[in-house]
Amino acid sequence: MLRRKPKSGFTLVELLVVIAIIGILVALLLPAVQSAREAARRMQCSNNLKQLGLAMHNYHDTYKSFPYGANARWGHSWPAHVLPFIEQNAVYELIPQPLNDSGWWGASDARSLGLIAIARTSVPVFRCPSQPGPSHEPQDVNGLTGRAIGNYLGNAGGDAQNDNATTDGMDRSNGVLLASLFYGPRDSRTRPPFAFRDIIDGTSNSLLIAESIYLLDSAKGCNICDRYLFYHMNFDSGNGSDFSEILGSTFYQINTSAQNNSERECAYSSYHPGGAQGVLCDGSTRFVSETVDLAAWRAYGSRAGGEVATLD
Repeated sequence: MLRRKPKSGFTLVELLVVIAIIGILVALLLPAVQSAREAARRMQCSNNLKQLGLAMHNYHDTYKSFPYGANARWGHSWPAHVLPFIEQNAVYELIPQPLNDSGWWGASDARSLGLIAIARTSVPVFRCPSQPGPSHEPQDVNGLTGRAIGNYLGNAGGDAQNDNATTDGMDRSNGVLLASLFYGPRDSRTRPPFAFRDIIDGTSNSLLIAESIYLLDSAKGCNICDRYLFYHMNFDSGNGSDFSEILGSTFYQINTSAQNNSERECAYSSYHPGGAQGVLCDGSTRFVSETVDLAAWRAYGSRAGGEVATLD
C-alpha cells in the first residue's frame, strides 16, 4: 500500500514571521525611497531656478535691463515678461497686447477675458515639484477662482518689511526686481528697472529669485502665503498691493520662522528639509540653509549695500 507524503506548507507562525520581516524591510526602505524622491524633486526645483535665471539673463541681453518685478496698476509680473525666453511664446501670446492697464478681472470684454485666461494658465517651470496640492487654487481669491499657483519669488530686497507700495514696501526696497508704480506718466517714486550695472555688490553676491511655499492654511503656518503667475488682481488696483504673490524679501529668516502671517508671506521658504533654493544674479543656484545668518541673508537681498557676506 502506497503512503501519501504529507503536504508541506507554511504554518501560521511561519507566515506571521514572514509578514513581520517584510514589514521591517518596508519600514527600513521607505525613508530611503522618500529621501530619493525628495532629492529628485530638489534637483528639478534647482533646474527650474536655473532656467528662470537664464531667462532673466536673456531678457537683459534683449532689453538692457531686468523686467520690473511687479507692474502695479497694470497687474502683470516678471514671469509674464520672461515667457518668450523660456520657449513659452504660445502662452505669452495669450496676454493682451500691448502690456498696459486696460482691462480688468471683473469685466467681460475681450481684453479682460484674456487677463482672466492668463491668470489661470499654469507653466510647470514656475512651480517647485515639492509643493503639495493642486496646480490651481479652487477658492475665490481676490475675485477669481482657478488661479495658477507658482513658487518662485523675485528678490525685492533685504529691507522690504511689507508687500505693499508704502514705507518699507517693495516699491522702495533695495533688491533687484521691484514693484513699479507708474500709470501713464511715471510715478515720482518709480525708478527705472534695474540692470547688471546697478548690482554694485556683485552678481555672485546678490539674489535674483528664490522659492517660497504656497499656503492658505493658518493651522499649518500661514493663511495668506499665496503665490500666483502672470496677472494679479491686487496689483491692478489703486497703487497696487500684495506684491508677495510674486516678490519676496530677505529681511525675514527662511522657512516660516517669521513671527506672523504678514512676515511669512514676504519671506522665502520651501518644502525641502532645512532651507530653500535660489538663483543668484550671476545665474548660479544655491541651497540656502534656514539657519543662515540673517545679516548675511539680508545682504544678499541688497543689490548695492556694500556688505561683505557669505551664505556658507
